[in-house]
Amino acid sequence: MLLTLDGRRPLKLIFIIALLIFPSLADAYIGPGAGFGILTSFMVFLNAIAVSLLSFLFWPIMALIRSLKKRKLPNKPISDKVVILGLDGLSPELVERYWANGDLPNLKKLSQQGSYHRMKTTTPGVSPVAWSSFQTGVNPGKHGIFDFLSADRKRYLAVLSSVKTKTYTKRNFLGFKKEEVSSTLLRMSKPFWSLLGKYGIRSTIIRVPITYPPEPLDGRLLSGMCVPDLRGSQGSYTVMSASEDEAKFTGGMGCVLVKDDKNRWVGAVPGPEGCDPVDVLLKEIKNGYWEIRSGDETIKVQGGKLSGWLTVCYRSGRTKVRGIARFRITEGPLVYCTALHVDPSSPVVPLSHPVHYSRYLAGAVGQFATLGLAEDTWALSNGHLDEESFLDMAWAYYHERKRMFTNALTNGKDGLTVCVFDTSDRIQHMFWGDGIEPGTVIHNMYQEMDKLVGETMSGMKKNQRLVVMSDHGFNSFHTCIDFNKWLVDNDYMVLEKGVETIDASYHGVDWSQTKAYAMGLSGINLNMKNREGKGIVTPEEADSLMVEIRGKLLQLADEGKQVIRSVKFARDIYSGGYIDRSPDIIPGTESGYRADWGCVTGCVGKRVIYPNDRHWNGDHCHDSELVKGVLFTSWKHESDSPAIIDVAPTVLKILGLETPGYMDGKVL
Repeated sequence: MLLTLDGRRPLKLIFIIALLIFPSLADAYIGPGAGFGILTSFMVFLNAIAVSLLSFLFWPIMALIRSLKKRKLPNKPISDKVVILGLDGLSPELVERYWANGDLPNLKKLSQQGSYHRMKTTTPGVSPVAWSSFQTGVNPGKHGIFDFLSADRKRYLAVLSSVKTKTYTKRNFLGFKKEEVSSTLLRMSKPFWSLLGKYGIRSTIIRVPITYPPEPLDGRLLSGMCVPDLRGSQGSYTVMSASEDEAKFTGGMGCVLVKDDKNRWVGAVPGPEGCDPVDVLLKEIKNGYWEIRSGDETIKVQGGKLSGWLTVCYRSGRTKVRGIARFRITEGPLVYCTALHVDPSSPVVPLSHPVHYSRYLAGAVGQFATLGLAEDTWALSNGHLDEESFLDMAWAYYHERKRMFTNALTNGKDGLTVCVFDTSDRIQHMFWGDGIEPGTVIHNMYQEMDKLVGETMSGMKKNQRLVVMSDHGFNSFHTCIDFNKWLVDNDYMVLEKGVETIDASYHGVDWSQTKAYAMGLSGINLNMKNREGKGIVTPEEADSLMVEIRGKLLQLADEGKQVIRSVKFARDIYSGGYIDRSPDIIPGTESGYRADWGCVTGCVGKRVIYPNDRHWNGDHCHDSELVKGVLFTSWKHESDSPAIIDVAPTVLKILGLETPGYMDGKVL
């Protein structure tokens, strides 16, 4: 572990002294099952104090250096400050419908003072792909992110597309062996804010997706999508019950509650691998309230309501591993516990740059959700949260984010500020089926986003620039398409003798006869010879096979209605050095249709087309023309068809930089 000052100068001397005084720091990580390296809370504390102290001492020097760098700007800045407000998934169709009724006055005002357009998203229009193109200004072929998951082609496994975690053993300079776990960001190319630092322009980046683990920059960054929980997953909740009936379900785990001699319910909440479970004590007090205790910390919560944050502290040897969680207690008792979020005030993984930024935010705005996908959609789908509690959770996280955003705007005089709000995306995923008319959950959410825009506009000075944008739009998801079943029915995938369905990871596929397989939310891969582990398709066969599959996919119908709107080939729509990470074929579905849940990770079901019966009933994994995003700017520009890759070069131009030659986007 290298301690640094804003990612630049190593503080080795401080680290060496700390190790000599506190030898337990030599074992600063715990096991690979957690999916990430876990730092001791003391190490983070030491780093935060040291960096803060040195930052204060060297502030005059750094200010001078920054001033000298700004003199080297290629052009005179149009403005000294740009604010980008990201509202994930905001739909242009709904924006235009609602403001026609006068429901979104602030967005309407911004469009009249500046510009508004529907904005072209990426293909496919999913968050990790689109936000990666936003921050780099390039098409997916140059940043290498094509879906939430990507294919481990040798083993036919679905892996996280943006982060790679590996475990290794090394000796430190004192000779102690230790097992370390490192996480690497797989998004290639450079975020445009890294270029600003070369000219002394500071940035504050809050929860932009695909920024984990955090990269160094001149400024501050709090990571977003793909930050894991303490168990190393992307969100694993716990249900505690006196019955064992709740032991198995998708998206989490169960544990049994037992009564102690003090009439308290006790649940042992599992944590990171290598750590013993931690007891959480629950006692009913009066007026329907419960007391929840873990370690020395106690909180109170009303039955049926979602609690505030409670610290849950694990141990591995002398290493403390601190997480935070929220609880909901219903009759039984049945206790819902959120995923174990990394404690931002004592982070055991790198949540931010510099490392003390998350601690600073926790002190300034209170504890906050750190998990990449924080709103617990699985718990709502499984019935462990009701709709009211899910919405309470979503809006609580929204207000946490809003306080961070306000803090950044207040403390950042110039440069770049970017903050992405996920609430709009999560609520549309879970409530689209309830309707979009006035008075619905979705309509109310759009009005709340409009208020946020109004508050942001009121704080902007005349010469400052504001961008309000979404990465994609939204649509209905009422029907599933099992692309792997379709491949089986059309003889492109062959199952082993006696196998009719597959529950996980292609177990039962006869790869010696299989020509193609579907993986992820948006792609079909050819089983290529010398590329896949057991590939059979030769390069000479590939082109004709892809054309054949495309032709048949476009004929797929549901009760006479076309299901596939377009079928694109990676080689035709992407350019750059990472096209080999992409699926070969990208089907673009019509409104209402999406890849089914099972084929995402290598399952084969009984039907090609069947109703989506889950609570997740809105989506954007359709043909990208059907899910364009929105782009509002506080200035007028001439482009009638902006794309998400245009934002990066535009902001660089405003702040006085030239567009790098590798960027695909154009200045608006």
